[in-house]
Amino acid sequence: MSLKQVFFFIGCVVAWFVLLPLCVAGGGVALLAYVVFSEVSEWVGGGTKPAVDGSSARELARRVCLGD
Repeated sequence: MSLKQVFFFIGCVVAWFVLLPLCVAGGGVALLAYVVFSEVSEWVGGGTKPAVDGSSARELARRVCLGD
């Protein structure tokens, strides 16, 4: 086994067992922080944004899917 193969193997192990879990955990923390701050801002600011009208959403979907 050459030195190049050893370093490649170590790099793959580090990426798999260190970087991948950090990215997954970091993404989960970011998503949780977004949800918490969104709820707090809605609570402090009061009210909610108006929901999208169903008929306009259907019309937009029709235009996108049919290419009109």
